[in-house]
Amino acid sequence: MKKYLIYIIILGTLLPISSYAAGISGYHIDKNINLIPNDPKGNKKVILITIDDGPSKYGRDMVATLERHKAKAIFFINGIHDKNNLGNIAFQANAGFAIGNHTWSHINLKKEKNLEKINKEINDDSKLIKTLTGASPKFFRPPYGMSTQYVRDMVKKEGMISMNWSGAALDWEEKAQGKQTFIDNVTTTIHAGEILLIHEHKWTAMYLDDLLKILEVQGYTFLDPREITQ
Repeated sequence: MKKYLIYIIILGTLLPISSYAAGISGYHIDKNINLIPNDPKGNKKVILITIDDGPSKYGRDMVATLERHKAKAIFFINGIHDKNNLGNIAFQANAGFAIGNHTWSHINLKKEKNLEKINKEINDDSKLIKTLTGASPKFFRPPYGMSTQYVRDMVKKEGMISMNWSGAALDWEEKAQGKQTFIDNVTTTIHAGEILLIHEHKWTAMYLDDLLKILEVQGYTFLDPREITQ
């Protein structure tokens, strides 16, 4: 007897509906910014890869690397960069990756007192993402990890999940441009449920494959962001 699967389109990628349903109630973010399985028996040894400050010319290479490892990620983009990297956001979305809101121009939301400017930074980024991908962003990350209650309330009202990070490659530091430092920055503190922060930098794109290989050997699974419920 032939078996038939029903498919739905998510972020431009065909997926079995059974797979999507299975992950829809998978994980939540706790107060320590770690991912916890909603099912107490669920896999705890997961990592969520998050990639900030794109789009950039390195984004497509990072997508290719992630695909080789069957790893998903959230690309948190700044709309201001799109004009110099046309097509990259849609490319990432069509490859099945989540596109997150990181504000239009990466301002420090905690220092900004003009609420209209804050609204515009967030709303303009969301509008661009929806225009280019066909879907509003599900995730929001404040630049520098700095937020306020006003921002958190606004983001929640817009239907997005605020997300900081609980581990980082520190790839904004000059010394992390060296491969071993980059790798060590991640592996010395890696832990189950970590939300890992990296960026669309040249050196990050170069070292990403080696980093993912090491994490796989250590037994980690890369979480699909669609499994995050709150």
